[in-house]
Amino acid sequence: MSSDVQGKAPKARGSGSSPRYYPPDVRWMQIINAAAVVFAEKGFSATRMSDIAEQARVSQGTIYRFFGSKEDIALGLFKVGQDACRAELTRLIGEIPADQPLRVIREYVHWYARYLARRREIVIALFSWELDPVGRHGADIGERPWIAEQLFELLAAAGVTDAPKGTDFGRLLPLILYGFTALGYLYRPPGSDSEAALEDTVSDIAFRILGIDSEG
Repeated sequence: MSSDVQGKAPKARGSGSSPRYYPPDVRWMQIINAAAVVFAEKGFSATRMSDIAEQARVSQGTIYRFFGSKEDIALGLFKVGQDACRAELTRLIGEIPADQPLRVIREYVHWYARYLARRREIVIALFSWELDPVGRHGADIGERPWIAEQLFELLAAAGVTDAPKGTDFGRLLPLILYGFTALGYLYRPPGSDSEAALEDTVSDIAFRILGIDSEG
């Protein structure tokens, strides 16, 4: 399965009828793509399964073959991003010498900020889900615990210890990047900032909170 949410199946509204058959992984991604659009447009609470079916140009029965609820779809959307995050952090840890933990942190921060900056609909969709009073936040699911542990160890190895007592920057760092990106999208109209500008701004905020230089 792709580590990005992207269209492997025909676009939804106005794109013509979908072929009769797609492989399960492609159909799964088609539904995920559609849900990201609808969640971003309407918010998680207001979205109905019928809205997602319409956007995906499939029947509700097809959706229920893959997902039991809106929550399951949101978890699937979340999982795609978390799998990509784990893969990138694993790559950086494997390629950068162990005595350069700050370099890993810097490169991961920029990568994640760039990843989020290119995915407006997904960020807003998941932000809506995590803020929903009856929804489940993602702090303890997917790859987040593993990522948090790795970041915590890297920050400790780099001597980043000037945090308030009890603060776990391993868990906080991804939330800083994700939260500020989402707020940037929500309070600025689409296209008002370039992807590069958003990446730089959010990365700089994260580095300032951590108390480390953006360049080594």
